[in-house]
Amino acid sequence: ALMFVNHHGPLPVGTGGKCGSLGTAYNILKTITSHRQSGEGVVLVGDFNSNADTEEVKQLESRLRRVITGTSFGGVDHIFSNCGGTRVVETRNLGSGGSDHDALEAVIKL
Repeated sequence: ALMFVNHHGPLPVGTGGKCGSLGTAYNILKTITSHRQSGEGVVLVGDFNSNADTEEVKQLESRLRRVITGTSFGGVDHIFSNCGGTRVVETRNLGSGGSDHDALEAVIKL
């Protein structure tokens, strides 16, 4: 089983919005925890409007593995999963494809 979560982060970039970086990360993790079934794989994707250096991403990384990060807008697009290591078979940045963000691909073996 898989829980797939898409997130679009608040603005301004890198702030976590009204809840702040830690509050936004907490809310994401709380939502996942409250809806996830035991033993279920989790894939969290999106435009987080926060790069890898922010407290939001660091807090998410304390519970999930950051599988890939894009390059647009300083790296605000991410894929996270609770499946890491050898379960991540492949990652690719597919470029913009007409968007102002990167299309990211991750192949994860469940």
